[in-house]
Amino acid sequence: MALLSFGFSGIRADFMIIGLYLLLFPYLYLTHRRHAVFHLLVSSVVACCWLFVAREQYGYNRELLVIGGYNIYPLFAWAVGLFGVFLMYAHWVPAFRKMAFLKKMIFFTVLYWALLFGSEILAYRFFHFRNIATAQYEGLPFLDCIHAPGWMKVAYLLNGPVYFLICELLGLPDPNIIRRKRISLQEE
Repeated sequence: MALLSFGFSGIRADFMIIGLYLLLFPYLYLTHRRHAVFHLLVSSVVACCWLFVAREQYGYNRELLVIGGYNIYPLFAWAVGLFGVFLMYAHWVPAFRKMAFLKKMIFFTVLYWALLFGSEILAYRFFHFRNIATAQYEGLPFLDCIHAPGWMKVAYLLNGPVYFLICELLGLPDPNIIRRKRISLQEE
């Protein structure tokens, strides 16, 4: 655990998450999952909409990039986070292909909440990453995370399911399916 902390201590969180986001594009291309870029773009749009609504609610206890009054860290963190949860969810989709939509939605939501709470708890307790703009608010009961106004807590819980619904309504294909060009060998 100390090695993990040391590894992150020298890298600014905003630069790390922006770098991760940008590396997703060549990663998806090189792994023949170009179609998964649409999931990433949808997560980016959801993140942009969220940041537009909640921009005044973000101000951290460390130096982070702010452009035009918008803190860039939550923008990229939400985009990468939502996309990452969908990738994990889609990994299990083949096992649930015949499952009813509502059950798939519940499965995604539980996975999203578990990862959201886990990352929020780690950031708050282990990395001491604090949003000082909302520090005066109580965290979620029993979890002591997401220190924010009530409306923001509700939005945190709903951002994942909203993203899932958008991806499903758009009919986006499974982001984990590898699609390679078919090469036909012609016999002479």
